[in-house]
Amino acid sequence: MLEGKKFPKVKGRSLSGKEVIIPKDVEGEVVLVGVAFKRDAQEMLDSWTHYFDILCEGKKDIYELPVIEGSLWKIFSSFIDKGMKSGIPEERHDKVVTHYGDASDVKEKLEIEDETLGYVFLLDENGRILFKGEGYADKEGKEELLEHIKVVCTPEDLNQ
Repeated sequence: MLEGKKFPKVKGRSLSGKEVIIPKDVEGEVVLVGVAFKRDAQEMLDSWTHYFDILCEGKKDIYELPVIEGSLWKIFSSFIDKGMKSGIPEERHDKVVTHYGDASDVKEKLEIEDETLGYVFLLDENGRILFKGEGYADKEGKEELLEHIKVVCTPEDLNQ
């Protein structure tokens, strides 16, 4: 069970070039963090992030954390990041943070077993996990996410 556990420390570089450490650099606010190991998981993440954005009327940040494992890929990181930049609106570049390298610790701590799925984590102001969703957002998952959001967001933050 992940609820209440601190999100593991993950270092990366945003598409805008900033070094970011999640959860340290997002503490103090409620955020949704999408984690994907494969490009094909993007639509899954989008199903969650779009719903979250509508619920919170864009008032809460969404971070995407592409994880690219293996030391070889780090050599091509600027090429890969350039490709991602071209497909992502510039206003989102600060919130897309790519981690290159070993992620075994992250997978273990986040209980990620299937790297083909996209995962989302709702974090509270202290970087603690309130909710984990995986794959495509379904009705049950959306309802559960909404219940957690209601606890940590003010009514002004929600589109109800």
